[in-house]
Amino acid sequence: MNPPVHRPRGRLVFALGALALALTGVAAASALSTRGMKFPSRVMDAYGIYSIVELPSWKAPEPLPQGLDQLLSVNGEPLPTGAPPRALDRMYALLRDQPSEEPVFLRFEGLNGPYEVKAPLDSFGAEELLFFFVTYALAGWVVLWSGALVFTLCTRPAARRAYVLWSVATFLFLISFYDHHTQVWLFPIFSISTVGILLGALWLAYAFPKSPRRGAVALRRVLGALTLLAAAAALGLGVAPLIGWNSLPIRRAIDWLMGPGIAILALAVLLRLRFSTGLDRRDLITAAWGLVTTPLLISIVHILRMTTNRDLMHLVLPFVVLIFPLSIGYALVRNNILESQLVLTPRMLRVPFVLGALLLAVLGTYLLYLAIQGAWAIPLLLLLLGSAIFILVMLLARRLQVRLFFPSTLAFRGTVSLLKEQLASLRDPPAIQRAVEQAVDQAFPTRSAQILAPLSLEELPELSSDARERLARGENVWMEPRPREQHLLVPMRSRGELRAVLRVSPLHGAALYTQEDLHLLETLASLGALALHNAAAVQELESLRRLEVGAARDEKRLALGALSMELCHEMVYPLNFLRDLLRRSAGGPAFDGEDLSFARMEVSRMDRLIDSLRRLDLPPPRLGELQLLEPILRALLLLREPIQEKKLSVSVDLPPELRVNAETDSLIQLFSNLLRNAAQSTPEGGAIGVRYHEGPAGPCLDIWDTGPGIPEEVASVLFTRRVSTKPEGYGIGLTVVHRIARSFQWEITFLREEDRTCFRLTLPLDPSTSAHE
Repeated sequence: MNPPVHRPRGRLVFALGALALALTGVAAASALSTRGMKFPSRVMDAYGIYSIVELPSWKAPEPLPQGLDQLLSVNGEPLPTGAPPRALDRMYALLRDQPSEEPVFLRFEGLNGPYEVKAPLDSFGAEELLFFFVTYALAGWVVLWSGALVFTLCTRPAARRAYVLWSVATFLFLISFYDHHTQVWLFPIFSISTVGILLGALWLAYAFPKSPRRGAVALRRVLGALTLLAAAAALGLGVAPLIGWNSLPIRRAIDWLMGPGIAILALAVLLRLRFSTGLDRRDLITAAWGLVTTPLLISIVHILRMTTNRDLMHLVLPFVVLIFPLSIGYALVRNNILESQLVLTPRMLRVPFVLGALLLAVLGTYLLYLAIQGAWAIPLLLLLLGSAIFILVMLLARRLQVRLFFPSTLAFRGTVSLLKEQLASLRDPPAIQRAVEQAVDQAFPTRSAQILAPLSLEELPELSSDARERLARGENVWMEPRPREQHLLVPMRSRGELRAVLRVSPLHGAALYTQEDLHLLETLASLGALALHNAAAVQELESLRRLEVGAARDEKRLALGALSMELCHEMVYPLNFLRDLLRRSAGGPAFDGEDLSFARMEVSRMDRLIDSLRRLDLPPPRLGELQLLEPILRALLLLREPIQEKKLSVSVDLPPELRVNAETDSLIQLFSNLLRNAAQSTPEGGAIGVRYHEGPAGPCLDIWDTGPGIPEEVASVLFTRRVSTKPEGYGIGLTVVHRIARSFQWEITFLREEDRTCFRLTLPLDPSTSAHE
């Protein structure tokens, strides 16, 4: 069971996600509409400003223009200024009918006055769409998904607002990047998003993952003033086109401040890391590689652009920007830096892994496109390579996901098998508790694991008033109110009774529990509860045996001893089957559904047997009409191990539709004992079986074997208690068979036919008249 998670913002996240999806659809339609549209080797933004965005396959203009210079004319045709995006629309309209082999003459307004550039003509195609839209959009959705996760789970308001601002602004920037340089359907989202990225970086420097303890008030005031200034800048960028105002100074200022602003984030993290201690330092160390690396790389590329006029930002941005959310996600899982009450499940990681695999597939496809341009099979090869890369990355991601975040999946089988082996030889409750605690300590990086008695729960002041009731119902309970200091209580229940409680301290580093962690803990607790139950049952049996020895002449206590012996004898069959099942699965394939289903039925039957022992009496059989074949097959399945070891052949010869008036559990006991005796009496390579035929007295069932038969001195007292033909036998099995047959009003006899030993069950002529005698 997951701990409680505050989700009042879930509807808002869903609504914003739908809005982002609609925005992505508009951007995709805008991108698809550019196929075949001509452009002058480089692109202009919505304001008619020259952009130094480029791809490796593009040809360079002569001379190379400077970034942020205003485009004045195309082939001598003047463009409207101060009215975006009309200048960009006019440029593409002028180039629409120009032959591709003719150059384009562009006139710019630079810092030193106007100048003219000759640029080759090119057309937008798959390369531009693949890199500048698909890659950017996938990266944007990864960032947006991380923002939604932080918005939903983070319990620190300042850190939540800062990260959400940065992630939303980055998403808008990436999703509108291609449109801003082509169709401008989403104008002016791109320009406003740059303001949000800069402001988000400054707020992250202050609040993520935690606000500073010193100077917090002064820093908030400064950031508040900068927020008002940024809001005014965003408003100016939004209304400038409507009123004809030139917003170039604002855009130039934002462009120049972007590098230093992002560098401040990296510097703030490094300074706080230098002066922090304890848990704060550990949190920063876990998240620092993303908080520092992303801003530093962006700042370095931004500075290179401003100094060399070569823009590499657009080539590395979709990949560099992902370092930040990936580091935050890793820190959330390993150290819970957001103090979230969350149980991690594989489904939560499905979105980033799928988006990441798609992003790598697109990158590989683009690199292949560059390598084989001009080949006739480009579309087919691109599709095949992209699909192959996606499948390969998803397979590798699955393995990586399990090893990094869900190691309990790998340790599950070994831990459970080892604990089963230990518990099988333990009968002392303290020893059982120590074995379970050691198994938890070995399987989990936790400080301690302790088993508590149900009565000792009252001594824990941290528990809520309904905690004991929830544990009794089988629910997990989290103790401490602070997420990073929570102890987990796992109930140890058997037959609906709370036997004990497993208390597990927080994982090392305050790492998040995963769904697989809880499954493993619940399995270990269940095994421990069953062992405690069995220990109590064994102690009870021992007590009953002592009563039987001490009052051997007392009729009631003799009956009680007989009952305990019979139940112990009957529990051998399901226990042997379960032991065989565990031995088969060790180091081999997982259990199949049929074995697990049968194991559950046998465990249920063991519960009913134990319940009979609690009542100190066998309940009368509840007779009903049922098919005879199924109990016989279940009895044979319980004897699978000795049958296979002796390589016996088994024959079942009876009509599948044959029905009798009986009880399933009792029938399984009857046939298990008869078939077990047959299997034990038959030499290796022999045969056993069940045969139906019509006899003189009515329908008959023969349980036969090819063994040597029964000695004459034993045949007359064969169904008497404690009479056995085997040195190691207890003489209980045939007594049970005789009792069950009489309860069904069946006759049982022993005979020898040719080379077969037969136990013959004669059924009533009218099964509906059978009643308990």
